[in-house]
Amino acid sequence: MIVKIALLFIIGVGFQSTLLDASFGRSGYGSSHHECCKYQNEAECDCRIYCIFCDQNASYHSYYDVAKNLCLLHYDGLARIENANQHNDIIHYIKERNLDDESCIEHQGFWIGLDDRDVEGHFVWESDTVKDGYCYEDGSDYNCWARNEPNNNVKENADGQDCGQLWFKKGGKCDDEYCDFRPKGAICEIRVPHCDFDAYEFPDVLGVDTLPYCGSV
Repeated sequence: MIVKIALLFIIGVGFQSTLLDASFGRSGYGSSHHECCKYQNEAECDCRIYCIFCDQNASYHSYYDVAKNLCLLHYDGLARIENANQHNDIIHYIKERNLDDESCIEHQGFWIGLDDRDVEGHFVWESDTVKDGYCYEDGSDYNCWARNEPNNNVKENADGQDCGQLWFKKGGKCDDEYCDFRPKGAICEIRVPHCDFDAYEFPDVLGVDTLPYCGSV
């Protein structure tokens, strides 16, 4: 009986993982073009890989959670924008590659790891998975918002806009958006301890040594 229970548990976990991957993982962005770049700050203890995905499949809901689960399953989560250098480097890379074009993001936005779903009006970044040898900022002192944002528009949904995006209608500044009204691109990140790009094993990212930097280093 114990063996049967253990076997059923293993099968169940595997089945659940498959369902999650199909529903919230790559299938939501399965046909999306994506590109990755390296980010490194001056202190050389905050290094990341950013992977930027064009629009998600409109059939998979809710849109923000599809993006969030994609990034948690295959990376370290949706991107956090903690300082101006990070923000500017991401915007630079997206514009340089024309990923802000309508052919990539029809609705002009990329999901990032920012929401106020727990407490209305209090936007927080997605929680970290702490890694040794990595610098952390809480991001609370950096204002990434577009002018007059967040505004919690309720025109399309009475619950308002609770999920964060980089909005290229406003040059890539942060904006609050309806979590499940319009499909968006997504920006995932991988945090690299000790900035050791060569030693770190990157899930789902090939050719890391040849990846461009997001901005100038």
